[in-house]
Amino acid sequence: MQQQQGAQSAQGSRRIAIFRIGRIVLFAVLLLAAIVTGVLAIATGATSTSTALSGALTVILAVVAVIQIYPILFPAGTDADPSTKSNPPTAPANNTGQNTGVKAGQPVLLFNLPLRDPREYYGRAAARATLISRTSNGGSSSIVGERRSGKTWLMEYVQLIATTHSLLGPTYRIGYVSATHPQSKTLAGFVQRSLEALKVPQQTIQSGLPPLSQLSQGVHNLRDLGIHPVLCIDEFEGFDNRQEFNEIFFEGLRALAQDDGLILITASRRPLHELIEHWTGQTSPFFNIVQQISLRPFNEQEARDFVRNKGDEAGFDEKERSFFLHHGRLYNANGEPYWPPLRLQLAGQMLLARKQGAAGYQLDDPRFLHEFERQLDEEYYAVVRRT
Repeated sequence: MQQQQGAQSAQGSRRIAIFRIGRIVLFAVLLLAAIVTGVLAIATGATSTSTALSGALTVILAVVAVIQIYPILFPAGTDADPSTKSNPPTAPANNTGQNTGVKAGQPVLLFNLPLRDPREYYGRAAARATLISRTSNGGSSSIVGERRSGKTWLMEYVQLIATTHSLLGPTYRIGYVSATHPQSKTLAGFVQRSLEALKVPQQTIQSGLPPLSQLSQGVHNLRDLGIHPVLCIDEFEGFDNRQEFNEIFFEGLRALAQDDGLILITASRRPLHELIEHWTGQTSPFFNIVQQISLRPFNEQEARDFVRNKGDEAGFDEKERSFFLHHGRLYNANGEPYWPPLRLQLAGQMLLARKQGAAGYQLDDPRFLHEFERQLDEEYYAVVRRT
């Protein structure tokens, strides 16, 4: 094969040399003919000034014409073998994943990873539609769900799709903060972090204002620019510093949403009104401006869709997909099955890792099954603490 390619390359080089020589000869003949024609015209019209001028003009025009023809005879890049132009080198085949369909550097399952691609957010169609609809209409929302149920991913999903979504668009600026971040332990720190998340220039904020007044000014500045500010506050339970985050803070946050145009999206394990009433002993000021969006585990159809799509990416056969679906399942107190998305991600990741490892990969082996279940439960409950 290499000898054949070498012969083809040598033959192409010979063709290039012949073409090059032919072009040079043709160009030389044309140039010589133009000069001879002009000289004869000048010599013939030596007794006539007008004829001599015509001959000189003929020489000039002939030379100009030949110069114009030059790019046609010698086009840029003609020294390359034409056969290589339409056949660029082919990249080597990607063998990562041992024929499992896994792309190099791109994990198939995203256990305990941030959301970077909105296409990776499965299920929860109603929750997504409600959140986007309310946000587009200036309404605030409260996402409620168990620990590691996908609340943060839903916020990240809205951030990722906002600028291109038909109901939102580039005028919606979505910032994300976590109430458990060390900077959010004080009111001043939380406001500073919120202004940074919303990309409000510090120099546009009047110095000396109280923290919530600074946030209000930042919101007004964005609104004056035609921007709709959306502030996502994750882990709302983190506002547990009662001296900093008291009823005045929550009432002020509500005023920012109702009067100034700040759109709030909060995430917590418990309903927002329960948290605030527990902290302040008073009715939550958000009760009539915030809609609760509850995140529940996948139902069977959502789980099957997830397993089918991820199984395609991982190269799982039907037996492996059944194993995947079975071990992503848990049961509630009533004996009803449910599929936590995080457990499905972990079960699929573990199965793929064992398939790629090959050694001892026997789904029917009781020892393999026991060890898989033990490690799955151990790793899953390590991040999903029962509280």
